[in-house]
Amino acid sequence: MKNKILSIQSKVVYGYVGNNIAELAIQLHGLDVISFPTVFLSAHTGHRPIHGKAISKEFFEDLIQGIEEIDVLDSIFCAVTGYIGSEEILLSSSEFIQRIKKAYPEKLYICDPVMGDINTGLYVPESVAAKLMATLIPFCDILTPNFFELEYILQRKITTIDEIAESIKINSLLNKKIIIATGCRLEDTPKGQIETIVIDGDKIERIYSHNIDIDTVGTGDLFTAIFASQLAKGRDIVAATIIASETICSVLGYIVEKGMDEMNAECLLKYIRE
Repeated sequence: MKNKILSIQSKVVYGYVGNNIAELAIQLHGLDVISFPTVFLSAHTGHRPIHGKAISKEFFEDLIQGIEEIDVLDSIFCAVTGYIGSEEILLSSSEFIQRIKKAYPEKLYICDPVMGDINTGLYVPESVAAKLMATLIPFCDILTPNFFELEYILQRKITTIDEIAESIKINSLLNKKIIIATGCRLEDTPKGQIETIVIDGDKIERIYSHNIDIDTVGTGDLFTAIFASQLAKGRDIVAATIIASETICSVLGYIVEKGMDEMNAECLLKYIRE
């Protein structure tokens, strides 16, 4: 039974980002997680000061070896990567994903290219962003960038849906991928709305959500975890995207209603459903 999701991303002692939020979201769908940390920090970067460090290449590859030796990878539905802050771990992750794809060609790989956002710009070194585009994106089946990351990968500003379609069509890195672009605001996006745009070859779906004016960390990590889980439960790409988008909107609305400043277990338990 393909009831597991492999997740490679950040881990924190306190808070809900990276694998902290992905693990719970996936488990609330009745699925199990094979979870690899890429960094281990005291809290997410919205808290200061922060302590901790990136996982070493040796330790990361030792964990990979341990999982490969107990023969559980056949039971995964997909692999997901999120925040990876070092070139070494990007390369190790890429090699691991490629081995999985070679042994099990049917396994999906979903890449969330965590590099930056509209408010902060690029928050990894340019060398890390370049390494991500060279080592992970070429091997993914589905890419889930936010709007900033999509523009960064395409190396252009985007204002219309036609510009997105044309830019992806002529981009050899992206034109054979399914792209789920979150947090999009185009010139014709209705006021007060935000878009998640699904690009699958010549097919484009625009999914609108209420734009909730709150800057909450971890929403991209949560979106990708819900999206991957919904695919594992049998939903198609568009249905999984709609459910993930609606859940994010509900969670953010609840945070505002309750006067909270970040996500917690309470709001996830309230809104995440199989």
